[in-house]
Amino acid sequence: MSKLLLASALILAATKLQGEPPALQVFGPSRITGVYRVSLDRGALLLESIEDVIKAKSIRDGQVIISSGSVEECTYHFVASTALRAQNEYRTVKGPSEILSGGGIIADGEPHIHIALSNPEKGAYGGHLEKGCRVLYLAEFTVLRYAGPPLTRKPNQNGILLLQEK
Repeated sequence: MSKLLLASALILAATKLQGEPPALQVFGPSRITGVYRVSLDRGALLLESIEDVIKAKSIRDGQVIISSGSVEECTYHFVASTALRAQNEYRTVKGPSEILSGGGIIADGEPHIHIALSNPEKGAYGGHLEKGCRVLYLAEFTVLRYAGPPLTRKPNQNGILLLQEK
C-alpha cells in the first residue's frame, strides 16, 4: 500500500511540475461551402495532387479526407521523441500498401495531412504525409471548403505549428 501511495505522490508532483495543460482552442463556427471529390489513377502523387486541388479551387480554409486507395511508395514522418521540440523521423516505404485512412485541416491554403497505411510486412504504419507518395492503383479523397473565421498556423514557444485565427 505504501508503494502505491508513493507512486501516486510522485505522479502528482510530476504533473504539478509540468503545469496546467494549455487551454482548448475552438475555432468557428464555419460552414461547408464546397465539396470536391477526387479520384487519382496509377502513378499520381498523392500530396501533390491534394495541393493542386487546393490551389486550383482557391481553398484557404477547409479539410481533406482521404478515403481509400493504394500506394506503391510513400514518404511520411513521425515524432521520434517526447522532447519539447519535435524530433521527426522520415521514412520511405517502397512496395504495395493500402491506404487505411487519412486527412487533415487546410489553414491559410496549406494542408496538414496525416495518413495511415498497411502492408503485410510492416502491418499498420503512418504519420505526416510527405511529397512523393505515389498511387499504385487508385486513390480517392475529398476536399471541403470552409467559410468562417480564417485560420493559419503559427509556431508556439517550442516551434510546433499550432492552429490560430488569422
